[in-house]
Amino acid sequence: MACVLTDGGKRDLTLSVIDSANHIDREDLAQVVALLVRHEHELSEPLRRKLAAPLSKLMSTELSQRTFDQHRRQLVKAMGLAPSSERRRPSGRPLSSVKAKGGGKGSQPNAAGDEACDAEQAQQRTAKSRGQQGLERLEQSREETQGMKDDERSDEPKSVGEAQTPPKQLSAEKLEAIKAQNEAFIERANLGAGADPALQSSDEALMNADVVCVDEDYVLVPAKLPKGVQENEVVRTIVESRARYDFAVTVTRLELDVEKKIVVTKDGQRRVVSGDVQEYGPKGFSVTWQALATLAVMVGQFAMPLNRLGTMLSTATKKFTATSLARMAHYVAERLAPIYFVLMEQLADSDILAGDDTSCRVLEVSSYRVKARQAPPDEPQQPAPWRSYATIAEANKSFQQYERQKSELLARRAAGDRDAKKTAIEPIPLKVLVGRELDFESPRKNGDGPKQSLNTTVITGRADPDDPSSMVVFYRSHLGSLGNLLEALLTRRKPDKRKLTVQADLSTTNLVTNPELTSRFDIELAGCSAHARRPFAQYEDYDPKPVGFVLALFQMLAIHEDTLDRLGRNRENTLAVRGVDSRRMWEDLKDACTKLAKRWTTATPLGNAARYIIKHYERLTAYLRDPRLEATNNLRERLLRTEKLIEKSSMFRRSIEGRVVLDVLRTLLQTAVAAGAPPHQYLVDVLKASPQDIEAHPENYTPAAWLKRQLAEDQAPAA
Repeated sequence: MACVLTDGGKRDLTLSVIDSANHIDREDLAQVVALLVRHEHELSEPLRRKLAAPLSKLMSTELSQRTFDQHRRQLVKAMGLAPSSERRRPSGRPLSSVKAKGGGKGSQPNAAGDEACDAEQAQQRTAKSRGQQGLERLEQSREETQGMKDDERSDEPKSVGEAQTPPKQLSAEKLEAIKAQNEAFIERANLGAGADPALQSSDEALMNADVVCVDEDYVLVPAKLPKGVQENEVVRTIVESRARYDFAVTVTRLELDVEKKIVVTKDGQRRVVSGDVQEYGPKGFSVTWQALATLAVMVGQFAMPLNRLGTMLSTATKKFTATSLARMAHYVAERLAPIYFVLMEQLADSDILAGDDTSCRVLEVSSYRVKARQAPPDEPQQPAPWRSYATIAEANKSFQQYERQKSELLARRAAGDRDAKKTAIEPIPLKVLVGRELDFESPRKNGDGPKQSLNTTVITGRADPDDPSSMVVFYRSHLGSLGNLLEALLTRRKPDKRKLTVQADLSTTNLVTNPELTSRFDIELAGCSAHARRPFAQYEDYDPKPVGFVLALFQMLAIHEDTLDRLGRNRENTLAVRGVDSRRMWEDLKDACTKLAKRWTTATPLGNAARYIIKHYERLTAYLRDPRLEATNNLRERLLRTEKLIEKSSMFRRSIEGRVVLDVLRTLLQTAVAAGAPPHQYLVDVLKASPQDIEAHPENYTPAAWLKRQLAEDQAPAA
């Protein structure tokens, strides 16, 4: 293969490198080093500086293998041949380099009587300090880029451990101008009548601590007098409070003595009346409702692998296996399925839908793909395991077949057939039930068969646009993308809900392209500033000065949003700050990216990143015009972070059915977190409810509806 190295835009150095399967030993690398040393005079000064250190070390013949490998890797990185995962830096957080002076979100008030006043003043000081720091860094970065030619690339930073050039000091006049600009920004951020709950930014926790049971105990630790000291010599006794925390995983065995009474009726018939154990747990399981709720939280939110969980919970008298725990989780998901569907209906009518997806791996799918590729060409292709529920039409056919088999079995039983047992009735798989509402397999846009990539998609939206607690968090794993799931939701959207805003990363797979849907609804697309920023943060070393200026602009945008949250976001101050301060930053961003696009081609990460902002400028700045929109799509990305943990460790990755179980559990759990409902308590109450009632009225059992009912009961006067 050939690797092309670019030397400061002046010449291309094409180096042929053998395939990675054939390892380059020390003798081979010595020839490469000698070749570079002989032609060192032909290289530019910046390139010579980068190669000097590793080349001088590799010319030594007395290096140990370990030291040799270290210098070899240094040379490879200097030549730009390192894997992209090694070259890139983590994108980090925009506000990580900004210090919160004068108190932060968690600052403590000085006096109990002035708590509200002190907290507000602390937030004002922090906002003002961050704004000042951000503007100063921005101006310093701007000065560093002034005078640079469009085709000139800044020198790369020095190696790790070497001193970096300190930023230039700003003049007194510029500092005064920055101070005035910052004060005007803070004045705009203080407009309005305080925080508006309808504009509250989403900050949802992935792992809620509600599952932990907290007990408090008090122990008096007596002071033992030393020898020779009498009790009557003690003049005063004081008690100092200290805390110790104890935690343990506890499995409680609940012994139920079920009373049974034999009753003789008037006609002489005997019947047995037993105590009802439904209050303690479901029929057919040896666990309580609380245990099922705990399992759902541990698996759905904490990504606990079932085999380890089973080992941890097993005792000398009771063994929990991964299979038995999977069966319990499946039961919980079946009970919650009607609520999953009604949340989908509520989500479809949201004014704003935001989503993201990530690839996932299910062994049932990947093993089928492998067998299909390895099969002889003349052998007929085996049908896919998901053929019976690939589309809504196929799932409905499968559902009717299950229902027909059930009817036939019940008819035989009614006719006296003893072999027709109820236990022989095969339950309808959850994947078929969900498949009746949502396609599992989506077609390619070019018509070349179905999509091959298995993804987990998450979409959020508010059932009530003015109530943040009405947010629905919906998960779906399928052979498709965010765009496919959006189109499925829009087919259920009410016709009068014409206006819709969709926020995503603007990939073509995330767009709604169905002509019928685009004609029925007015869809506005909004981008994600974090997605636009990420490649600049990862590849800043490629062109530090202009890219540093771009990152400083993104940092100011983050400061604007953080300040609005600190001082109380409302419609007036949000539109004012975004319309003046943030709009100014985006205009500078567009100009900076236009210059970067002239220096970096589409074959480079920075070139693509700059052109992405230029191409999608209107969509990336859509949030400036709508105070309801967030600047980033970070919440959806956070909601998918546990996917990789689950993929590596959970039994659910073995089958599509298990993946559907996980989708249902996570949807209910994260929607409960968004509503402010304790997930564990919510699950326990819903599982105890009548399955028939949940089936008939699932809208009464959504997390928001449950919490509203709980609050009403708490506020009702005692009888």
